Amino acid sequence: MKKVIYSILALVLMGTMTTSCSDLLELESKTSITNSWLYETPEGLSRAVVGLYDMDRKIAENPSEGADIYAVQMFDYCTDLLVFRSGTNAAMARLTYNPSQGIFNSFWTHYYNVIGKANEVIAAAEKMDLTDPTTLRAWGEAKFFRGRSYFELWKRFERLYLNVEATTTDNLQREFVPASTEDIFTVIRGDLDDAVEALDWAQPEGAAGTEHGRVTKGTAMHVRAQVAMWDKDWDTAITLCEEVIGATAFHKLEDKPEDAFLKSADLRSKEFLWTYQFSLNPGGGGNTSTPPIAHRYQLVTLAAYHGLGAYFEMSAEYGGYGWGRCYPNSYLMKMFDQKKDSRYTKLMRTEWIINKTGHANYGQVYDMTQSKGKAEYMTNLHPMTLKFYDCWSNAGQPDLKTSYKDLPIYRLGETVLMCAEAYMERDGEGSTRALELYNMTWERAGNAKRIEPLTMDELLNEYARECYFEGVRWPLLKRRGILAERVKLHGGDTKADDPYLNADYAHPRELFIEGKHEVWPIPQAQIDLMGAENFPQHDAWL
Repeated sequence: MKKVIYSILALVLMGTMTTSCSDLLELESKTSITNSWLYETPEGLSRAVVGLYDMDRKIAENPSEGADIYAVQMFDYCTDLLVFRSGTNAAMARLTYNPSQGIFNSFWTHYYNVIGKANEVIAAAEKMDLTDPTTLRAWGEAKFFRGRSYFELWKRFERLYLNVEATTTDNLQREFVPASTEDIFTVIRGDLDDAVEALDWAQPEGAAGTEHGRVTKGTAMHVRAQVAMWDKDWDTAITLCEEVIGATAFHKLEDKPEDAFLKSADLRSKEFLWTYQFSLNPGGGGNTSTPPIAHRYQLVTLAAYHGLGAYFEMSAEYGGYGWGRCYPNSYLMKMFDQKKDSRYTKLMRTEWIINKTGHANYGQVYDMTQSKGKAEYMTNLHPMTLKFYDCWSNAGQPDLKTSYKDLPIYRLGETVLMCAEAYMERDGEGSTRALELYNMTWERAGNAKRIEPLTMDELLNEYARECYFEGVRWPLLKRRGILAERVKLHGGDTKADDPYLNADYAHPRELFIEGKHEVWPIPQAQIDLMGAENFPQHDAWL
């Protein structure tokens, strides 16, 4: 019976190509085990890699197999920076989950599916001529996806099994047992090192022009530096980050942080190291479905201002339709100089202009005291981030419940601060280079240049100001061993923190259990397949 279960599981974990790129990939079958033409020529291999991008992006698509994964990963769930209202996987935001929670299985199977397909591309490429540029790039991209996927899985679950072979009819029966952390990191380091060597700085050119959204040498270096930070290998982290920062022909901070996010729906600034691409144009961003695939993260982060119909009407200028679910909390907002720092003044909406046609106070700032202590403040008027603001997709239809704005994955702002942290760890808080790097993000936001030596606490605050809602905070606090401490101090918000609230929204600080919630439980569905005797649950989650 055990062997049958293993066979079924191996088939499930092979990885599948998905239909939104089906016209491009012309796949024979979503689950076939075959050495098709995709794996026999450099051109076919290149097309197979496109399927990896499509597969990976599914965590953000609407609808998708795990529609809330991107929010849970990126929106600072269970950290010290988020206040959460409702919806969009409330159990994850409030720490009321258990091993049977669906998102754990979605996250697990998503990344193992990516790994399975990457294994196929890698194995096929290594049978070809790796001096061929097309083959080498496909191999490097697949190496990136596999290394990154294991890294994302390890940060959350820690207990993993290793699968680095393409699944064939000859090796379906395998034993699934936990691998050591060192064995896992050996694969991650090796894959990302290979990706760094294989990939170019520039995104490739295709028949229609630059292929935006493809990973590059800079993307791979950034993730490899993240791994070095977990290793406490400060020299490697510094070397990698400095090389990315110095490659200004390809990666460069905008003059102002808002310029990276608010110029258009296309996040094509040199500041972004990697984004998920979306587009309303047929075939754009890899979308070949009708209508093109979109996402809903504009809705999640946009206050439902239009719910106060006496004062506001839905408009593209305000971002269209909002659900009002995930907001920056008061702890984060108080970190900013609220008069100078453009990450507050330009990248957050903190006031609302009455736009109801015919209202006596049309064009005037809404008096927030009218909503103090009422539920409408949290639902309709709470200060919100504009990092996902989209007035472009819905320009002609403000009530559209989807967005086609590109989504950020990695950005140079984190690279700069990660480099500063590595210098401080290696050379001490008096590091002059760390201070220079800190000032790169601090000064461009409109703040006066910092002259006094940098402290680690202040660097952590700058990480928060610069990178909130970009998937940085949870792994950063965990890596530094202070996740429980910070969540229990600041997670969510109370009425004492924000007097405008109608109730306390501080579940994380009440429910976070140190020694338990720093790691996700192994999905119960996976334990049922593999057997608890082979792959046991974390003790804290039994």
